[in-house]
Amino acid sequence: MNLKDKISTARDRIKELEVLISAWESKLPQRKFGEKNDHVEPTITTPNGEISETLMSGTLGDYYSKEKINVT
Repeated sequence: MNLKDKISTARDRIKELEVLISAWESKLPQRKFGEKNDHVEPTITTPNGEISETLMSGTLGDYYSKEKINVT
């Protein structure tokens, strides 16, 4: 089997796998819009509402830690 045959065989196999993955994914339960996975990000309550711990630990933490922010 030469290189071109191996590449052709690999491409055919990839197409088969894509069909199998597509069929498998269609059987998964549909998630609500915006729901990505089962991970729950812990949140922190601030004077301006809740914010994720990840965002709070970064630059937005200073902004959200201030007293109530009036947004109009």
